[in-house]
Amino acid sequence: MEATLVAKLLAIPCGFLLGSYNAVFSQNVMPHLYKRPASVVAPIFAKIYSVGSTTIVPLASTAIIAYGYLAYSSPHKRQQYGTAAVLTLATLPMTQIVMMPSISRLLEISRMGNLQANAGLDQEVTRLIKTWVAQNYFRASLHLSAGFVGLYTALS
Repeated sequence: MEATLVAKLLAIPCGFLLGSYNAVFSQNVMPHLYKRPASVVAPIFAKIYSVGSTTIVPLASTAIIAYGYLAYSSPHKRQQYGTAAVLTLATLPMTQIVMMPSISRLLEISRMGNLQANAGLDQEVTRLIKTWVAQNYFRASLHLSAGFVGLYTALS
């Protein structure tokens, strides 16, 4: 199988998998936890974050490398594949710079010993989760956009 085809078969599905993976937590999981106490929400978020990081980083790395290869090896489609690579790559600093303050605080709360019946903490966790959901939707849109750009480029 030729390297360009392999790169397409890796990069394009990765964008859709990453975007879908992120979107499902923002749409189908976390909003159901808004009215739950911090003692429930923070440990669930910590587990989702831990498992997610072991899924997202390898998929994003694969997509970035594959799109980079496609941009390098396809001079007539360099800009489009480069755009898909940049869209995927942009999610990494976004996570570290924009999302990490909320994530770190949620992880810190999940490690706290006594989370029982603390209304102020419950409100803080709900606010942090809502912030994370909005940011995660945006991150999902970057991944999905990369997938669509890659698919459109491969088909054109």
